[in-house]
Amino acid sequence: MKDTERHNYIGDHIRKLREEKGWTQQVLGKKTSTISAYETNAKLPSVDCLIEMAELFDVSLDTLVYGNRSNMISIRALRPEQKELISELTQVFSARHTTAEQRLGLLSKIVSHLSQ
Repeated sequence: MKDTERHNYIGDHIRKLREEKGWTQQVLGKKTSTISAYETNAKLPSVDCLIEMAELFDVSLDTLVYGNRSNMISIRALRPEQKELISELTQVFSARHTTAEQRLGLLSKIVSHLSQ
């Protein structure tokens, strides 16, 4: 998909996400005419606006721009040690080869964390 074609779908995704939430255009906190321009693809939202809308809709930027719902989770509300544990977990899952010792060490950290 070309960049110029992609821009023609962003408005559709914004409208769909807004309607899924049962929100009016006014709920998005912008001028109705601006949201309408986005949804009709007459105007392209700025990057800052896209980020703000993704946070409001609780979706990734990929979902907002491409319309595909990714299997993503937000770690924004987690404590730093929880974020580190998630990072280690994703590294183990994405690694081609991990040792039993690495997997058991991570499992031990998870169990320890859950028992706190």
